[in-house]
Amino acid sequence: MASGDFMLTTEELRLKLRKRRRIVVFVLLLMLVLITGFFGGHPAMNAIKAWQARRHAQRAFTLINKEHWIDARGEAVAAYQLRPTEPQALRAVARFLSRTHQAEALEFWKQLAGKTPLTRQDVRDEAMIAIIAGDTSRADASVRELMSAHAEPVDWLLAAQLSVQKNLREEAKPCLEKIVADPRATKSEQFRATLLQVALAGDNQTERANALTRLKKLAEGKTATSLDALVVLAQSARSVPFGEAGATPSPTPTDAAEGVPPITEDISLTVGKDEIVDLVRALENHPLAKAQHKLLALDLRLHVDPTQREALISRAIADWKDDEPADVAVLAEWLNGKNEFQKTLDTIPLEKALQSRNLFLRYLDALGALGRWKEIKQLLGSERFPLDPVLQAMYLARCRGQLGEKTAAGNNWRRALEAAGGDAQKLITLAQYAEKNQNAEIAEAAYNGAAATSPKLRVAQDGRLRLAQASRDTKKLYAVLADMLALWPDDAAIQNDEAYTRMLLLPVGSGEEHVDEINAIEQLAKKLVQQNPASLPHRTLLAFARLKQHRPFAALEVYSNIQIVSNAVSPSALAVHAAVLAANDRRNDARREIEQAPLDKLLPEEQASTADLR
Repeated sequence: MASGDFMLTTEELRLKLRKRRRIVVFVLLLMLVLITGFFGGHPAMNAIKAWQARRHAQRAFTLINKEHWIDARGEAVAAYQLRPTEPQALRAVARFLSRTHQAEALEFWKQLAGKTPLTRQDVRDEAMIAIIAGDTSRADASVRELMSAHAEPVDWLLAAQLSVQKNLREEAKPCLEKIVADPRATKSEQFRATLLQVALAGDNQTERANALTRLKKLAEGKTATSLDALVVLAQSARSVPFGEAGATPSPTPTDAAEGVPPITEDISLTVGKDEIVDLVRALENHPLAKAQHKLLALDLRLHVDPTQREALISRAIADWKDDEPADVAVLAEWLNGKNEFQKTLDTIPLEKALQSRNLFLRYLDALGALGRWKEIKQLLGSERFPLDPVLQAMYLARCRGQLGEKTAAGNNWRRALEAAGGDAQKLITLAQYAEKNQNAEIAEAAYNGAAATSPKLRVAQDGRLRLAQASRDTKKLYAVLADMLALWPDDAAIQNDEAYTRMLLLPVGSGEEHVDEINAIEQLAKKLVQQNPASLPHRTLLAFARLKQHRPFAALEVYSNIQIVSNAVSPSALAVHAAVLAANDRRNDARREIEQAPLDKLLPEEQASTADLR
C-alpha cells in the first residue's frame, strides 16, 4: 500500500485500485492498437486499393467489349494507378492497348505473365498485338500455345495471319479452310477468313471463285458482318472500268473483330454491272448503314454512270447537309475527295464547321485546296475552335509556309514538335504530316521521338527507315536497320536488309578480316531463300554475298529459276543483278539492266559498283 493510502477506507481503496487497473488496461489497449496500426495498416490499405483497382478493371473490360474506347482507357488507367501490381489492372491495360493496336501492350502482357498464368483470351490478345507489332517470336509462341490444345476458329485465324506475315502463304490456306468448314465459326470469323482466301488465291481462279461466292453469301442479311462484306464488294466494284468516280471516304470493316488483326492484303474483285446495282440497293437499305455507306452507294452509281455526277452530288448534299456533325464531316470528306472544295464551303458554313473537330478540319482542308491560306491563318489565330496545340502549330506551319513566311513556319514546326514531346501518338501524327509536306527534318525528329518513347512502335521505326532510305545515306540506313533488328531479331525482311546494307558498307576489295562475316551473311541468305523461294530480296542478298566471295557463277545461279522484270523490282535488286551479269562477262545485258534503275534511287555504294556500266 502506498504511504498516502493509509487514510483511505477499504471501499475507497478498492475503488482506487479498480481505477488504476482501468487506466493500465486502457494504456495497454492503446499501445496494442498503435502497434497493430503500424504493422497492419499498410496491408489493409493495399487490400483496399487492390479491391478498388479490380473494380475499375472490371468496368474497363465491359467498356472494351462495347468498344467505348475513351471511357475504357480512363477505367484501365485508374485501375493501374491505384495498384500497378494488381493482375486485373495489368490485364485491363494490356487488353485495352491490344484492342486499340498499340505495341506497348506486349510489355504489360509480359508483366502479367510474370504474376499469373495468362487466360486463353489473354494469349489471343497477346498474339494479335504481336502480329500487328511485327514481333514474330512472341506471336509464334502465343500461336503455338493456342494450337496446342482445343484450337478454335479464332485461333486458326491468328495462325493464318501469322503465316501470311511470315510470307508462308501456303501454310495459311489449310488454317483458313478449317475456319470456313467449322460450324463453330462466327460470321465475323468466316468473313475475315474469306478475305484472306481471296487475297491468297493469286492466279488460282477456282480458289478465287469459291472465296468470292462465300463473300457474296456473307453479304446477305442485316448484321454488322454482312455490312462489312457489302463494303468490301462495293469498294472492289469500283475497279470495273465504267469511268472515273473520284475518291471517297469509304468505310472499312471492323479492324479488331473477334480479337484478330486487321486484314492488310490487297483485295481486288471483279463485279459485274448488274451486281453493282444490287450492291447499291443493299447498301442503301441495310439497317446498320450510316452516312459513309450511303455515300459509297452513291459512289457506285457515279462509277456506273459518270454523267450523273452533278445530280448525285446534289443528292448527297441534300441528304446529309443538315444531319449530325459527324455525318456532315463524312459528307465534307466525300466532297473534298471529289475535288468539290467550293461545294464543301457552300454546304457547310463556318458556324456549322465549328461544331466538331473533324468537321472543322475538313473545312480547313477545303480552304487549303482553294489556296485561301490567309483565311486559314486568321481562323487558327483567332482560336475560335480550340484545337490540340500540336495540330494548331502544325497547321499554322503549313499555312505560313504557303504564304512564304518561312521563318514563322519553321517556328511553328518546332512548337509542334515541343508540344508533342513524350506523346508517341501525337509525334506520329506530326511526323506523318511533316513528311507529307516535305519537311524531312521535323518528320525525322518526330519519328525519332516516337521511337524513343515507344521503341516497339512499328510505325515510328518504319518512318525512320523510310526517311533514311529517301536520304540515300547508307550509314544512316544501316543504323536504323540495326536498331530494328535488335527489336525484331526474327523478322526476315529486317534480317535481309540489315545484312545487305552491312555488306554495302564493307570496304571495296575487303580482305580476310571480313571473310567470316560475309560467309555468315551467305548462310543467312540461303536460309531465307529456303524459307521463301519466291522472294527476290532474299535472292538478291544471296547473289550479292556470293559476289563478295568472288564466286560470280554461283551468284548467277541464284537467278536460275526466277524472272527479273525491270519494272517490278527495286533499283537495288536491279543493280545487284546487273553486277552479277557483268561479272559473268555479260556486260551488254548488264548495261541494259542498269539503265532501268534510276540513278537517284540507288545508294552511293550501288552507284559506284555499277558506274562502269553506264
